[in-house]
Amino acid sequence: MATPFRLKALLTAACLGVLSIAPAALACSRVTWVGPDQQVITGRSMDWPYGFNSHFYVIPRGERIDGAGGLNSLSWTSRFGSVVLSGSTEPGGPIDAVFDGVNERGLAANLLYLAENDFGLAGAGSGRPRLSFAAWTLYLLSEYATVKELVAAVKADRIQIVPVPFGPGGKAKATVHMAVSDASGDSAVIEYLKGKPVIHHGPEYQVMTNSPIYSEQLKLNAFWATKDRNQELPGSIQSPDRFVRGSYYVQQLPSTRDGRQALAGVMSVMRNISVPWGTPDPEHPNISPTWWRSLIDQKNQVYYFDSALSPQMVWLNLRQLDFKPGSGVRAVKIEGNDTLQGNAMAQLQPASSIRFLAPK
Repeated sequence: MATPFRLKALLTAACLGVLSIAPAALACSRVTWVGPDQQVITGRSMDWPYGFNSHFYVIPRGERIDGAGGLNSLSWTSRFGSVVLSGSTEPGGPIDAVFDGVNERGLAANLLYLAENDFGLAGAGSGRPRLSFAAWTLYLLSEYATVKELVAAVKADRIQIVPVPFGPGGKAKATVHMAVSDASGDSAVIEYLKGKPVIHHGPEYQVMTNSPIYSEQLKLNAFWATKDRNQELPGSIQSPDRFVRGSYYVQQLPSTRDGRQALAGVMSVMRNISVPWGTPDPEHPNISPTWWRSLIDQKNQVYYFDSALSPQMVWLNLRQLDFKPGSGVRAVKIEGNDTLQGNAMAQLQPASSIRFLAPK
């Protein structure tokens, strides 16, 4: 049996091997904190080589949505209203993807990169409706109220997610995995390996970063749990180290009933595991800076956006929004909008439905 030191060495080597073959891209992180008085706060960072022209989009109930899956594309009518962070997968391109969001029931979904993820290919005649990866986040938010309900549907594996290449020259691979949490504090991490969903479901799955696959992240984190992490804690910006730090620091947050302190605490963890702004290290081209962070207060239904290039945070309060059928899609530009600060509800404008990135 491997010694703890040997286990650490093996896992670290495996992690670095995975990272070395990943494209120059994502290093996102996600953390969910559960506190007293039914408080649940989910934070995430978005790390990428370029900005996404991010917008808040408000999607009402009763909205007809095309999943942009190409042949036999899935379409559906939204059961729940949601607010999502949407953007352009190619610099200067149209808004064509959703990366993050929360619905009116307090279900949050966070789309992150995972090099090993494999959605598989729909076999001829499989009959499963197809859904672009760019629409996956909105599909989950508009269809499900709780993590338990969502997990049951994903396990049934009735939908083929289509990993459409994107970015400049279509060189970026859509290898992504999903973290979901709800207002009860329940949580799940969803990966597709060899074309099949692999799900880690339970409130203990509070943290997600990138490579390696989640089961290996848990092993590495278990090794560090045997250490005095006040004295020893991995400090790099690599995915395994961010996972370990996020797991440790979220457990150190005080069990406060003060909502402002709780939000500040989760944001402090997200900033600790963000990638500092600047040129990526040429020796680690797979690492990119953090462009923005989000916080989702699932008890009070407030969605916060924190740009790395602005000292001002903006937000939307879902309780102030009209999600009734027919109320229309609304949007506001939040990335690169230097005049925007605070509650952005008054700046929402009618918008067209998102035309998701689709296979050519």
